Amino acid sequence: MAAVDSPFLSYTDTAAQKKVITDVISLIDPSDAPLIERLGGLDGAAGKFRFSAWPGTNPTWLEDALPALETLLKTATIASDATTATVADATLFQPGHIFLVDSQTYWVSAVNTTTNALTISSLGGTTASHATNATIYIIGLARLEGDDSDAVGMTSRSTGSNYTQIWHGEVNVSRSQAQMAQWGIDNEFDYQASKVVPNLMRLIEKQLFANVSPGVGSATTPRVMGALTAYISSNATTGATMTKATFDNAVKLAYADGGAGPWIAPMSPSNFAKVRGFYENSSFLVIQQSDPVMGMPPVTIIRTPFGDVEPILDRWANDSFINIIDPKNAGMVTFSPFTQEMLAKTGDSLEGEVVGEFSFCCRQNQSHAVITSVS
Repeated sequence: MAAVDSPFLSYTDTAAQKKVITDVISLIDPSDAPLIERLGGLDGAAGKFRFSAWPGTNPTWLEDALPALETLLKTATIASDATTATVADATLFQPGHIFLVDSQTYWVSAVNTTTNALTISSLGGTTASHATNATIYIIGLARLEGDDSDAVGMTSRSTGSNYTQIWHGEVNVSRSQAQMAQWGIDNEFDYQASKVVPNLMRLIEKQLFANVSPGVGSATTPRVMGALTAYISSNATTGATMTKATFDNAVKLAYADGGAGPWIAPMSPSNFAKVRGFYENSSFLVIQQSDPVMGMPPVTIIRTPFGDVEPILDRWANDSFINIIDPKNAGMVTFSPFTQEMLAKTGDSLEGEVVGEFSFCCRQNQSHAVITSVS
């Protein structure tokens, strides 16, 4: 063994030196699921939808609506003093209804649901001729004193449904690896198992933004949970030229169709930046000289003329569309929560699995909106 000069330096003999290593493992963990969290978690729909005879693999909900208050004029152009009019759906009317077409109002004295004909008289407004397919808006009701009761069209109930979907992750660690002393890990099996649920959560969130329709499944095909695109299609507006007016108009459509808000809007990072830019104008930014932070705080509520919208930054959201969701009418439901269980031992390893089964529920299509073709 060779002699070394004094002093004995750290560079002289490295054979016996212990390796300096952190006792904590850093894991990049983009496992957040902000939409699911905002909708109440993996069982957020349970309280909103109040399912009976649960659990089941095909959660179904009942929907109803009030009668429509508008239809179309189907008579060929009628004059301002017309006494009859044919409409697309006379079942919406009863004697006494007042309707507006263009800028003129009429009173309905009789309804024939067989021919869709109304007997009408003008009440005033700007008189004009009214063209075929002009929109008729029911705006009031004035009944004759002592008149007999009259029938009016009723709405039939409908159902919506989805299917539960199974998510699964395996954990498999050799016996030797499970017993080996390691930096940052007390137990290899538990460490690997702890990574399964975050990984599955991001898959559930990503699927919500995919173009996936519900599927009943069979012995050879899985049950599939339908995503947002399968349930939110009304009140669609194009975002090909994305502006503040585009966003406001989408909210307006949901409001006009009966939506009450407040709404939430999960957005991809690029879409979040676009929408935030509409509502953050640098000309209004004032920075004090003593303020060490430059920039505007992030927008947490978008206040449109038609209701408030909470923007949600979601790394898994689709760049091509923005859903504006009424959270009262949407959520996840749990058929079986994530469960970790050991599997039968078949070799020199520890084997287990994490399994959960969930579904997405979304009712009242008209209470939501979607901006498509965002660019």
